[in-house]
Amino acid sequence: EEMRLARNEIFARHGRQFSDEDLAAYFEGKSWYTGSVDPEIFDQGQESLLNEYEKANVALILEMEEE
Repeated sequence: EEMRLARNEIFARHGRQFSDEDLAAYFEGKSWYTGSVDPEIFDQGQESLLNEYEKANVALILEMEEE
């Protein structure tokens, strides 16, 4: 669960909104979070929104989640 939150925090910091109720509630409880980007739009443009370090971190976290 911690890995899932860490991965989605990267997206949340770019304003991604969440359809999943648990993720939405978690991030809406954070003072820094402003969900302003529709999930579908974010997912389509994710490659251009994230920098190289964020992309690498997302990939690493996904790898760790799958273990």
